[in-house]
Amino acid sequence: MSLRQLRWLISKQFFISWGVVFAALIGLLAALATLFPQVRFNVYTSLFVVGLSALLGAGYAFRENRPTPLPPIDELVPEPSSSTGRLIARCSTTREVVLQVNSLAKRVYPGVRPLPPDRYEQWLMINDNILLALLNANSEVIGYFDIFPLQPEFFNFFMSGAFGEHDIRREHILAPDQARFAKRLYLGGIAVADPLSARGKRHASILVWSLLKYLQKFYCAPCDRELYAEAVTVQGERLLKRFNFRLVSSARGRKDSYPLYAAELSEELINHALSEIPDWSRMCSLGWESELPKQLKRRRQHTK
Repeated sequence: MSLRQLRWLISKQFFISWGVVFAALIGLLAALATLFPQVRFNVYTSLFVVGLSALLGAGYAFRENRPTPLPPIDELVPEPSSSTGRLIARCSTTREVVLQVNSLAKRVYPGVRPLPPDRYEQWLMINDNILLALLNANSEVIGYFDIFPLQPEFFNFFMSGAFGEHDIRREHILAPDQARFAKRLYLGGIAVADPLSARGKRHASILVWSLLKYLQKFYCAPCDRELYAEAVTVQGERLLKRFNFRLVSSARGRKDSYPLYAAELSEELINHALSEIPDWSRMCSLGWESELPKQLKRRRQHTK
């Protein structure tokens, strides 16, 4: 068993789910014993019942709390559908969005300590492009990803495993004018709500499409840089391998205890990835594109 699997199994959410089911089963058996006093349990039968209740509780907790930031790889490319409703993917800096992203990260990455919202807001003051949220018509966060352009010296320590994600401070985040020249980027996380549902699978595909469009917009002029990501889940590791990420360093010896992967970004790679998923432009607005007409209008008014 790997360290990341052990962290998940000893997480608070796992024990709460297990404890609720275990207590309910024991309570039910106790009630049945009261209703039928003629039925007596010996020591071995009692131990068997307790052990079976514990196993059933563990099975339920495993099913309900396993890390599922994205659906299985073969279900990540659903056909476009009009039932999802109009969505918007945009870079966000509001506290409400940050708190919703933090809550979503806790749900989909049980056992993984999320980044503190207050610290995250400090980073957004340096670079307001690091977080992209996928929002529904009610402005609810249904998915997100974050990409960090980090100061080169810190990135060296991060690659070596000496530093982890929670060691990032505001002075390590590059401002947008500096980020354009960063040769290495770090994909901190990517997740959607309810990833195993039909709607969640569409949202996951939309989020991956948004990620590729985001990279084209902010980091592909030119695309001569590398994208790094830690494989927090086995499923996430499979997804990284599908997109030709190579292993940079194994989990052993790393402060975060997760393997680190990297891929060389190129226009050819991004265009190839875009060709493998549907074009969601009719269902999802990209924030920087919807803001462009407003910016042009303000410029015209300014020049009059």
